[in-house]
Amino acid sequence: MESEKKNVNIWKSLQKVPAGTMFVPLIIGALITTITEGVFHFDLWATLGNPMKDMFSSSGQMLLIGLMLFCTGTSLRLSDLKDAMHRGILLILVRLIAAYMLSGLFFLAFGYDGVFGISFLAFVCAVTSANAALYMGIIQPFGDKADKASFGVMLICSMPLLPLLFLSFFGASGFGIAQVEQIISLLIPFVLGMLLGNLDADIRKVFAGGNAIILPFLGFEFGSTINLFEAFRMIPQGLLLSLVYFVVTIVPSYVFERAVLHRPGYASVASSSLAGVALSIPTIAAASNAALEPYVSTAIATLAFVLAITNVLCPFMVRFCLKRHPAEPQQMERL
Repeated sequence: MESEKKNVNIWKSLQKVPAGTMFVPLIIGALITTITEGVFHFDLWATLGNPMKDMFSSSGQMLLIGLMLFCTGTSLRLSDLKDAMHRGILLILVRLIAAYMLSGLFFLAFGYDGVFGISFLAFVCAVTSANAALYMGIIQPFGDKADKASFGVMLICSMPLLPLLFLSFFGASGFGIAQVEQIISLLIPFVLGMLLGNLDADIRKVFAGGNAIILPFLGFEFGSTINLFEAFRMIPQGLLLSLVYFVVTIVPSYVFERAVLHRPGYASVASSSLAGVALSIPTIAAASNAALEPYVSTAIATLAFVLAITNVLCPFMVRFCLKRHPAEPQQMERL
């Protein structure tokens, strides 16, 4: 009997890298863009045309973002939100209020250009984001029902809607019809997915793995906007913004969790990693606010570094937190 062909395990290898199913394709896309546009000065995807252009270049981003919003909506059970009300929503609100207040102050102090090479656009997209998927993976062994129910609320808060709504108030023309239309366009697939997923469990099961399929293509498309020659110049900004991200996302919610809710604090730390979808926000925001267009490529490059750094460090920080303030004994036995 002929032996079976050995499996290369590409997908498993991608999953070993933090946010790898999107981050690795992003790097591949950036390499192709750097070589074709940075060295040979031609646009590969425009030359090949569709469907390759919309599959692998930035021209197809909005379609994939719409599909991701729909798939995310189908995964949210309204019944889970009741459990999240116990404390998850409070923690997320504390975190978001601090993030948006600091973002407003950042704009008042430094404008669109920002400071130390970190633009207002990059700052907002970073500090308002939380990787719900990584959060769920980290707290799964020891988190209680309320911790796990926070996943749905975190997904909603991590979607582009809230930061886009915030960014639209800082446009040259203020908040107008164009911004309202953009928000409605983002809401429709999300609400439709949530409605269908709650009406029919089979629909929720069918689309449960939808984002896993979309993420590699979305990562490739984000990468197509990055020239690595320019991106390497953003490493200092990426490191600095990662530090700022941890301070803004952990400190307010951790203090609240420890002092007010009298909890170990691991939930606040576990939610402190950038979501991959944050890389989509600069492009969408610039579509309705032309003042943000000059900052899109540098914002995506900076956010890509923050994505890698925060997703790598977050699990280690949670483990450190648990050593200082353990979860319930019966929960820690499962670690």
